Amino acid sequence: MSFLPEDYTAPKSTSYYTKLQEGENRIRILSKPILGWEDWHEKKPVRYTMNEKPAKSYDAKKPVRHFWAFVVFNYNENEIQIMQITQATIRKSIESLCKDADWGAPFGYDIKIMKSGEGVDTEYALNPVPHKPVSQDIIDAFNDRRCNLNALFATADPFSKEWNEYTELATIETTNPENPGVSFENISELKEMFDECDPEYQKSLLLTLAKLPKPVKKIEDVPLSMFERIKQAVKSKRDEYRATNHDIFAVA
Repeated sequence: MSFLPEDYTAPKSTSYYTKLQEGENRIRILSKPILGWEDWHEKKPVRYTMNEKPAKSYDAKKPVRHFWAFVVFNYNENEIQIMQITQATIRKSIESLCKDADWGAPFGYDIKIMKSGEGVDTEYALNPVPHKPVSQDIIDAFNDRRCNLNALFATADPFSKEWNEYTELATIETTNPENPGVSFENISELKEMFDECDPEYQKSLLLTLAKLPKPVKKIEDVPLSMFERIKQAVKSKRDEYRATNHDIFAVA
């Protein structure tokens, strides 16, 4: 008789914070980061905002360190977690991806972080995975485990149910760093309709937008405050132009 069931596996304890393991760690970043400074006092982290860096650390041998913290889905643990980064190698790698036109902000692709070595000999290598939309299962998990990243500055529990506000989900479908608040999907739809309008109308609209207090040079840059109004106007002009140029669009 077997002492334990044949399909038994020890249950894993749930961790709300990402701890990078030896080898490959695959994550999807799901929020914008909070940035600040971290010190340690009586074996507990003490965090400060960017403009509140302390003049000196509690322990002179352990200087205050710059950190990023953001929400991730950790594929290795199959959990929504907070990932805090103080390692300059990882920060610089993510910064490079953000500045690379082929990658952009890390909301549209997974990232693999390879960890090797121990202690002062620990090394990290970061590789992005080809773009793909975040799965609905991950979005649902994010919504089920909401957190308030700013609670870290108060040494409070970010996952407490007491918060009135929580950190927002950021995905490639919801966030456009070049035009905040307007999704890439909506921009693509507007651009497609605009390209099918009368060329003279296109010129006229762009001239009008260029005269705004904050000039808009491209249709893709229409701000959220006027996006829907411009979109409806462009759609109307597109439909009008299609109706009077049926033969052109029929051939296309």
